[in-house]
Amino acid sequence: MPKQVDHAARRAEIANAALRLCARDGLAGVSIGQVAQEAGISKGLVQHYFAAKADLLRASAQLLRQEIERHVRAALHDADSPADTLRRTLLAVVELGERAPVLLLAGHAFLTRAVADPDARGLYRAGGEAVHREIAALVAATASEPGVDADAEAHMLLGLARGLADGVLVGELDVAKAAAILNHQLGRIGVPPDL
Repeated sequence: MPKQVDHAARRAEIANAALRLCARDGLAGVSIGQVAQEAGISKGLVQHYFAAKADLLRASAQLLRQEIERHVRAALHDADSPADTLRRTLLAVVELGERAPVLLLAGHAFLTRAVADPDARGLYRAGGEAVHREIAALVAATASEPGVDADAEAHMLLGLARGLADGVLVGELDVAKAAAILNHQLGRIGVPPDL
């Protein structure tokens, strides 16, 4: 009987190999041949699933987004309030610098591509806008200081979390220090402290 192949798993394996290359070498370092070598499979097998580099990068970008969302969802597993959800979401972004550096670095590579490529920019912005809306809703539900602009605060908090993730990645600070900085900022807008 012929061996059953899980095509979705094989596509994900190839896209993961591409993400590792993106993290290590940037998008310019991704080619069908290099991905095949990274995945330990033939170039022909990569081409069976992805006809061109653009198809492979699109699948890798979607996988990147799914993996980051999975990482954040795992951090929210037992969140017990909107304030706890907000804090854990932001901290999950920060923790990418320590727990998932490949995702963070690959994300930087795709950001660089998004500057020049309208299709990549659309994918990148769609993901970013969805996260922003969620953060803004959580800020609106939890911030108690008068006059808090939830939309502006969401931009600031996400920018802070991303910057702290980079700081953790390069060893400028550890996750505990980054969490203290996040808590300080959340306290300034009246988000109840972590109990």
